[in-house]
Amino acid sequence: MKPILRFTLPLLFVSLATPALAGECKKIRAEIVDVQVTEGCTSPNRFCAAGTVKGNHGLNGTTYFRMDGAVRGPATAPGSIATSGILTYTTDRGTLTARESGLSGLIESPEEGFFTSFQEVLEGTGDYAGATGHLWVLGHRIEDLFVSEVRGEICQP
Repeated sequence: MKPILRFTLPLLFVSLATPALAGECKKIRAEIVDVQVTEGCTSPNRFCAAGTVKGNHGLNGTTYFRMDGAVRGPATAPGSIATSGILTYTTDRGTLTARESGLSGLIESPEEGFFTSFQEVLEGTGDYAGATGHLWVLGHRIEDLFVSEVRGEICQP
């Protein structure tokens, strides 16, 4: 085999396979609006939030977050708190469960503040069965509402 073919033939197969793999992941853009709930909340940190999600690729429905870990942020970031918990998206296409870990500045003022987090998709049902992916959240609190912008990707098996 000529040297040029030894180099270009594998590249050709990789380039042909790439579009098929890329088609399995979908870029997600969504907005979550939720409120803190106390009824039925089993969080050891006494924080749960429920609301709605409106997004592309069928990510429309309800959300429920149950915090299962929280620690105060570093002394150089007064008023911050690091949190982690399980967020469940429920849609008419199935459920998507993610581990959400983030940092917020909600301690100083209970009526306003900011938060950012990272969500790793853990599991799903229905159309989301076997899904993986990562989502990034940037949000703020206005009185009783938590408003979040969500970006990332969800991949199907």
